Amino acid sequence: MKKVKLTDVAKVAGVSTATVSRVLNNSGYVSNEVRSSVWNAVRTTGYGSISRNDLSDKLNFVGVILKKLPVNMFFESINYALQNELEKADMQPVTVFCDHVNNESVMERAKKFLDYPVRGLIISGFEDDTLTREVRSLLSGRGIPVVFVERLADSQGFNRICVDNTRGGYLAARHLIEKGHKKIVYISRGKTDYHAGSYRLEGFMKAIREEKHPPEYLIKTCSSPDVEEGYRALQEAERELPGFTGVQAWYDGYVMGALQYLYEKNLRVPDDVEVIGHDGTYSALLAPPVSSVCLPFEEMAAAAVNVIVEWQDESVEHFVKSVYLEPKLILR
Repeated sequence: MKKVKLTDVAKVAGVSTATVSRVLNNSGYVSNEVRSSVWNAVRTTGYGSISRNDLSDKLNFVGVILKKLPVNMFFESINYALQNELEKADMQPVTVFCDHVNNESVMERAKKFLDYPVRGLIISGFEDDTLTREVRSLLSGRGIPVVFVERLADSQGFNRICVDNTRGGYLAARHLIEKGHKKIVYISRGKTDYHAGSYRLEGFMKAIREEKHPPEYLIKTCSSPDVEEGYRALQEAERELPGFTGVQAWYDGYVMGALQYLYEKNLRVPDDVEVIGHDGTYSALLAPPVSSVCLPFEEMAAAAVNVIVEWQDESVEHFVKSVYLEPKLILR
């Protein structure tokens, strides 16, 4: 029988041999559609006399579902940390980015991942308030670890890596109050990021309520994560809370817009207005660098991967776990 070559797989899939190589070695970017075509060609041609199951066992695939936000580096930071931790564990990530990580998209992507015997599934950025019964059944019915990282919805019953967003919002607000700011603007994300956004705002309000003589404050809710929303928020805040000297933002992206507005008004940061971001992705790179509530991305990734590694030991009984991590306020 004629030995099947890489060129045969490429011909059947309608792609180059380089693309086939990237898919087989999980290196470099390949679209989901092309990846699926290559795997179908591998199965059709019998390339290497190896099945999908055998190849997956050899490469230790782990599925990763993340949210795609072009201006928010949160999920890129999570992805980078996961790649490093999975590599340390001798596992191969297969990552897909979705415009929206919700019941519909998780159902669709998880079904494709579970066609292969992946070692585990990591999901971050879940938007819906609850997991549907169908999604719960799919994720729990394959006997593999499923790990939700941040944006947890009601993921009880699955492994969860949690960051104390309330604590983060509190730390930033507490600092602004202790520095003597009497008028503070909070730039919020609103309902569309309820799980993280509401807790960060809750922490801000907790610090305000603790004060016997609390500062004046204004909450500006943004309609999108676009940088320009930070600019707009302060532009409106100047009319609604004139003379503000403290700004706390839901995430570092809003800080970029806020700095642009303050620059145009010839206001110095932090001398005239002190600004604090959240997540620590952009804050150190800005001019000037600003303080931010930094998230433990490496620890989050390590905890998620550790759950999957521990699950590979079939000699012990496994229990789902929740890992709680604290953010850290970095002052600049």
